[in-house]
Amino acid sequence: MPNHVHACAVLHPDWLLEKVLFSWKRHTAAAINTMLGKAGPFWMHDYFDRLIRDGDHLRNVIRYIRRNPAKAGLREGEYTLWESELAKAVR
Repeated sequence: MPNHVHACAVLHPDWLLEKVLFSWKRHTAAAINTMLGKAGPFWMHDYFDRLIRDGDHLRNVIRYIRRNPAKAGLREGEYTLWESELAKAVR
């Protein structure tokens, strides 16, 4: 987990996933490199995506993302978890 990101998002119909991810990676890489005093590539070029099939699948994905930091051995404060109201309602 410390070397990758999990996200579940709804895209605007006019936005291409590739362009959204490129933008996220460009901006986060610049910020992280600045904090680390480094320059150059930060993220791998590829990514793994999955289309949510139904409500059960969405709830499973939300729970997986929520549990992933602990599974990776991270403690509270060592990661950021932001959840929408929809995701917070999933138990």
